Amino acid sequence: MTRVGLVCSEALGERAAGIGIRYLEMARRLPGFGFDVVLVSPWRSGEAPDVGSGSAEVRRFDSAPLSVLLGDCDAAVAQGQLANDVLHELPDLPSAIDLYDPFLVENLTHLDTLGLDPYRNDHQTWIHQLARGDFFLCSSAEQRSYYLGFLTALGRVNPHRYRDDPSLSGLIVEAPFGVPDPLPDYRPLLPPRTPGERRLLFGGLYDWYDPEPLLQAFASLSAANARLLFVRQPPGTQAPQRLLEQVEARSRRQDPDRIDFLDWVPFERRYDLLRDVDALTACHRPGLETDLSLRTRFVDALAVGCPVLTTEGGTVPRLLKDWAAGLVAPCGDVEALRAGLAELVAGGPEVEARALRGRKRALATFSWERSLAPLAAFLESPRVDPTKEEFAFRPSTEAPADELGFRLRRWLRTRLAGALAASR
Repeated sequence: MTRVGLVCSEALGERAAGIGIRYLEMARRLPGFGFDVVLVSPWRSGEAPDVGSGSAEVRRFDSAPLSVLLGDCDAAVAQGQLANDVLHELPDLPSAIDLYDPFLVENLTHLDTLGLDPYRNDHQTWIHQLARGDFFLCSSAEQRSYYLGFLTALGRVNPHRYRDDPSLSGLIVEAPFGVPDPLPDYRPLLPPRTPGERRLLFGGLYDWYDPEPLLQAFASLSAANARLLFVRQPPGTQAPQRLLEQVEARSRRQDPDRIDFLDWVPFERRYDLLRDVDALTACHRPGLETDLSLRTRFVDALAVGCPVLTTEGGTVPRLLKDWAAGLVAPCGDVEALRAGLAELVAGGPEVEARALRGRKRALATFSWERSLAPLAAFLESPRVDPTKEEFAFRPSTEAPADELGFRLRRWLRTRLAGALAASR
């Protein structure tokens, strides 16, 4: 029986976010495909990951070198920065690199906050992983086309590979975020509603989202019974939260009675939160990050039959249009968003019909068993790509130095943070 090592760079536990949830689900479900599974990841003290009643074994990342932790494995599935270590320490182990999260593109948003160091690191990471991995996972047709261009530039799409595998399905496949079927039993999470209250959920707010048009649309909404809910990121989150802080401060000044901010919801309760609201709505800026996105919050919402409103760009809006399963507004169109919000708040047969169509299609399209089937096919007979030694190469990453003003501000922030820590 093939033993598979799952290597997740995110800490696991009840505060796990998208990638952590993805690897917990893999650990729970791959044994059903006939594999022995070892889950390797960091996690917080007292928050050992719960892999359910399956046969997966859990090993803490910092308990031994990866070469030891994965020494009895026949293949690895790795994500994020730890995938670099897998490829470096176990070069002969067949490795599937999970590109579901296009973090290089996401982190381009943080230039003003973090400077160019994330780009240098992320670009070098992708070059290393795409040149040395044997098999690749992505979330959608949009992502697959994007990554195939990167793989071609690094020599991974080459004459020998193409001769033997013209579809390149043995090199990169779509393995999107899945949903369980059946869904967990419903346990109410939010306090009971006030009479007539209608709840609109935005969810977590990352810097590549665009809440301003939605806030303007919500402010002009005549329905006094509507409430808009945002979710704070969990404690210890490393990503900058500048946009969340700005929106929270503004909302407290301008509309504190109708806009609320919830603490992070344990991942096992996310379906309860979606069942406690009347609609999910979030909008984003046009751009590459949006084009490559699969907004998992919308996949979850569709699966529970929660009506949705979003803006154009990426996989989910395309599916909403194809399935007639939700409302899609042009990016930045305040009036279209206002009309969509008004329709969701009013409810009615058409809103319910769209939600029902979305639920049926989401459960069929995004079941975990269907999402993981292409990965399982690789793991049944994992092998090192025989063409990568002949064709793959790794160019250097080039980037200018950060501007002097940014470097001075970063130095001051570091000194101030050190002084503050010393005074405590």
